[in-house]
Amino acid sequence: HCPQPSSECCQSSARGGSLRFRRLGSLLMYLFMMEFCLIGPAIPVGVDVQVESLDSISEVDMDFTMTLYLRHYWKDERLSFTSSTNKSMTFDGRLVKKIWVPDVFFVHSKRSFIHDTTTDNIMLRVFPDGHVLYSLRVTVTAACNMDFSRFPLDSQTCSLELESYAYTDEDLMLYWKSGDESLSIDDRISLSQFLIQKFHTTSRLAFYSSTGWYNRLYINFTLRRHIFFFLLQTYFPATLMVMLSWVSFWIDRRAVPARVSLGITTVLTMSTIITGVNASMPRVSYIKAVDIYLWVSFVFVFLSVLEYAAVNYLSTVQDRRERKMRERARSQVCFSALTKGCGDRWRKLSQQGTPACGSQGKQNRMSTSTAFLDYIFPRLYFEVQFLLSGGICAI
Repeated sequence: HCPQPSSECCQSSARGGSLRFRRLGSLLMYLFMMEFCLIGPAIPVGVDVQVESLDSISEVDMDFTMTLYLRHYWKDERLSFTSSTNKSMTFDGRLVKKIWVPDVFFVHSKRSFIHDTTTDNIMLRVFPDGHVLYSLRVTVTAACNMDFSRFPLDSQTCSLELESYAYTDEDLMLYWKSGDESLSIDDRISLSQFLIQKFHTTSRLAFYSSTGWYNRLYINFTLRRHIFFFLLQTYFPATLMVMLSWVSFWIDRRAVPARVSLGITTVLTMSTIITGVNASMPRVSYIKAVDIYLWVSFVFVFLSVLEYAAVNYLSTVQDRRERKMRERARSQVCFSALTKGCGDRWRKLSQQGTPACGSQGKQNRMSTSTAFLDYIFPRLYFEVQFLLSGGICAI
């Protein structure tokens, strides 16, 4: 951009440019050496991670999605250069494919990608003494073994694992650069259904029978589930359905359509709630805490229907017996009317419909037993048992 090619500005720029080109030339000499010479002790590669976001937790797929900045630190003396200002040189992702970089991958990952908007989110920084900083922005979806035996009162611990793919611990030593401080978390990270309790780092050796031992780094985090959502969506509706089934105990047992429709409605509603909860959960082979509560609620709703079926059957048997008693009383009254001429007594008993010959005591006993089964027993027993069962499930 000099106005005249012979000006001092252009000459100084040319000297500065030639110096920079010489530095670049010394670096380009390295580009033909694609493999890192790993003869000798293991190359130490420090790692630190900055978690940008925890995007989602999927119970159905048993995985989580995380976006993070992954940074590697190592020293390659072949990349060293002379610098009067001792400043580093920064490059984009185009140079990464031409030099040696650690082959770190995510163990148990399902999907992962490096962000490329508006360009590849990769940075390579080389210092004069040969130290290298290699940083990239990655989104990874990894598996998480979850235990739902206490769902939705559960806590889940997941881990993101990093490891060298090709180099064993004899060739490459992967370690956390600053211990626990190598992991930094954005304080604004939050999830709708979980409370993030703790992030921490660990490391250990992983063994493969065919290739050997490898250094493996772990990013561990613990999640505790928020219960309020499930109280509103599952527990409260199930409890209300059980209480609604108790309404049939206060309805006259002769109101068959009302009590049957109420019982069937509550049973179908409980079936819908159970189906909806299971649709959002993986098909595990063990019983979850929410399953116990929902199935106990379903049993109480179903028993209320069976209770009315028993009451209706006993009432039908009772009415049949009372009808036989009245017919027997009529025959006795008829015989008495024919022999003694008690026509007035026959008409009076026929209008009242009361059985004779001491059958009133049996009728009262049957009415009392049916009333106990339909009113007193379910109103007390069902409520007490449901409250006890709900307390046990909560514990």
